[in-house]
Amino acid sequence: MNQMNSLEIIKKAYIYLGEKDISNYFSLMSPNVEFYQTEELPWGGQYRGFDEIKVFFSKIFPLIDSSVEISHYIHAGEQTVAIGKTSGVAKLTGKSFSCNLAHIWTVKEEKIVRLEVYIDTDAMKTALRLA
Repeated sequence: MNQMNSLEIIKKAYIYLGEKDISNYFSLMSPNVEFYQTEELPWGGQYRGFDEIKVFFSKIFPLIDSSVEISHYIHAGEQTVAIGKTSGVAKLTGKSFSCNLAHIWTVKEEKIVRLEVYIDTDAMKTALRLA
């Protein structure tokens, strides 16, 4: 089997996420994968494992329709930082948003073990009318 490097795995994750192909998205991850996003957002918090990450998606998908565009990657050992934007529409308000983002991915033994999501929280809260 051909081994993928961490950047290839992360790029594949963005493709699957963009297609909302959660099954293949999870195939790139460790069963104990951890997600983190600020608790200031309705879907924020710390999630661990596939069941909890399904809860994360069950919170975010009804609230926003978005896409992610990564402008560049910074690789540092087991971690890769993806920098770009998330753009879309808040479904309940109809308000569009475009937020800068930084995603910190940790890949070990060809599996994603952690994703930390940092976005322009104030811009997202404005779109959601939480600000």
